[in-house]
Amino acid sequence: MRRGSYEAALRGVRGLAALAPELLPRAAATVRENLKTAFGEADGRLARAVFRHFGEAAVDLLFYRRLFDPARFPEHFRFEGGALEHYRSTRPEGAVFVTGHFGNWELFGAAFRHVGIPIAPVARPVPGPAGRWLHRFRRSQGQEVIDKDDALPLAMKALRAGRCVAFLMDQAAGRHGAPVPFFGRPAWTFTAPAALALKLGVPLYAGYSTRLGDGIRYRCFAERVPVEGDAEALTARLNAILEGYVRARPEQWWWFHRRFKPPRSLREP
Repeated sequence: MRRGSYEAALRGVRGLAALAPELLPRAAATVRENLKTAFGEADGRLARAVFRHFGEAAVDLLFYRRLFDPARFPEHFRFEGGALEHYRSTRPEGAVFVTGHFGNWELFGAAFRHVGIPIAPVARPVPGPAGRWLHRFRRSQGQEVIDKDDALPLAMKALRAGRCVAFLMDQAAGRHGAPVPFFGRPAWTFTAPAALALKLGVPLYAGYSTRLGDGIRYRCFAERVPVEGDAEALTARLNAILEGYVRARPEQWWWFHRRFKPPRSLREP
């Protein structure tokens, strides 16, 4: 029954994704604008694939607790990249983990519980019933959520308590960030993750999940990033890592956000 409901939900979101550009014209316009900025053109098929992917990812999240089987963990999540082995071998007293709105970041965070890494994601509260559901889901997966509005002192506290603080760093930072290259253009990016790793001398990891197919199947790639240079140079390295993922699977990145917008003070009147 639950598998049948899951498959029906996937069919539903796939049908809606085909109509999404007409049903959600403002969101579709933002996707096309971002695709043109990044790739020089806005491919209509790719735009529809973006809607399809995030519909599928949302269904995976909603059905996760019903379909996920801890005994079949390697079938659900395939960890690669060496970060997990490094963490287990060194057991650092705190670590910074950088990811983004790629693949399925919520399920990537849930997977950490099953590999023995205590994770504390930095997130802005989502209003309404959906936000309350999401908060309960994160807590049920052993995550100590840090409010983004008070992130710095809480993140430092969590790091000193030995937790892995996770940042979604691919949103426009405005005046709080630095203009760091992303797809060959300046993209105002939060430098806090890099600055924390440099200040506290803790390991820095970057990783992203990629949806492989139906039934909660994800590739989770995470690598150790050398903590060197200054915060802006290190942030540029993190942006380059994300860009590589987006170029490989562009339909799995969150193009709905105006990532390339400059701070308000630099916009034309």
